Amino acid sequence: MSAALFADFAPSTYEEWIESVRASLRGGAIESLAKRSCEGIEIDPLPHADDLAGIIHHHSLPGQFPFVRGTRAAGYRARPWLIAAELDISDPREFNAALRDELANGLTAITIPDQLSLNTAADIRLALADIDLARHPLIIQSDARAPEVFHLLGAALSDDALSQLRGCCAYDPLRQLATSGAMLTDASDQLTAHAQTVAERSPQLGSIGISTAAYHDAGAHAVQELALAIATGVAYLRALNQHGLAVDIVARKMHLFFNIGENLFIEIAKFRAAKLLWANVLRRLGAEKETRNLKIHARGGRRNKSRLDAHVNLLRLTTEALSAAIGGVDSISLMPFDEPLGASTASSRRLSRNLQLILQEELRLVELIDPAGGAWHVEKLTDQLARAAWSRFQQIETAGGLVESLQSGVIQADIKRTAAQRQQDIASGESVLIGVNRFVDQATMTATQPSPETVDANCVAGAGAQPLPPIRLAEPFETQLANAGNGL
Repeated sequence: MSAALFADFAPSTYEEWIESVRASLRGGAIESLAKRSCEGIEIDPLPHADDLAGIIHHHSLPGQFPFVRGTRAAGYRARPWLIAAELDISDPREFNAALRDELANGLTAITIPDQLSLNTAADIRLALADIDLARHPLIIQSDARAPEVFHLLGAALSDDALSQLRGCCAYDPLRQLATSGAMLTDASDQLTAHAQTVAERSPQLGSIGISTAAYHDAGAHAVQELALAIATGVAYLRALNQHGLAVDIVARKMHLFFNIGENLFIEIAKFRAAKLLWANVLRRLGAEKETRNLKIHARGGRRNKSRLDAHVNLLRLTTEALSAAIGGVDSISLMPFDEPLGASTASSRRLSRNLQLILQEELRLVELIDPAGGAWHVEKLTDQLARAAWSRFQQIETAGGLVESLQSGVIQADIKRTAAQRQQDIASGESVLIGVNRFVDQATMTATQPSPETVDANCVAGAGAQPLPPIRLAEPFETQLANAGNGL
């Protein structure tokens, strides 16, 4: 069928494409179309097969080292990505009602958010009443609360039910250091104890989180996120190894939590590069082949969302979900489009859930195995991001590792420069946020200002660092437009 379809069309050479571009530019140079990304990578406007020269990973197959093309040979055909949602509900009974509705309408994983009030085993029973935990994996990611939540799960569930739990109850103390500037002084001991407890009582459940949320929310670009993710993972491998846990045991329990950024192709390449980098780290550490793959949970980012015209966030959520799915992640959680305005509604949660269902059931991405594989632009970007991130990771290691780099302020200063450049590009119009600095709907000026960030009261200043403040790129425009609307 395809041969008959294209039989009447003569193939075009790369040189003919170049000439067509020159003609459309009316004398302008093709080089003028090249763009430099936030990561400092030159984006070629006309990719070519020669771009793959020297890129070793593009010869690999799905399910094979270095897992750039996915951790399973059959990709999503064997197991679709899990559809998750972070319900912004604190009351356990109300959470349960909303969760049961979500699961009945397409949600396939259960996320336990930090704001859910869980103080006793009774709270756990209320929150998870009438839910088949053997069917739906759990996604619990917390700076410091994961051990407490798992303890409550152990008190609320039978030993048999606890042993069947899948997913992760991920403790990530270094995220706490980056977010609040402080970390429990015995975090390494607590991480070891948590990993051992989870392994004994829930052998299928992950226990160690590697999150780049603090860096992403503060404005970090993809190369910084990748380098910091690898540095976090290596720090945990090193700390737990000193407590007697082998690399293979620790690697099996790790989950990477990545926020999703704005640039479709950069983000696709970021997820693929993360698998490439981690597989090579574990190979160098002598890990067994079956432990070198990486489980990735992708979360919708907040820094690019709008308050004034919240519905345009649906455009950004769609791009985020698509890039994560094509990048080959294991699970995706999208915020409701109106989250920046405060509490979400059942309707807004439904739209975010259905975005993923459309990608799975109508776009039919789950029937494809690595749809980006072999694409010149994506493969080259994957290689460029991985190489740049590895160089930054080496710089962090040379400086003494992630903790010392955070305590010295080097990482914060680096991300602050990136955030300033992002804000400058938005202000100048070099970068576009629809509904914010382009195509603004003046009738939607109803923004409220964000609440100030708070520091966890359980933190101590023993491992002090400068907190990374989250940014929202639209906020200066929203303040200006709101003031103008109020006649100020």
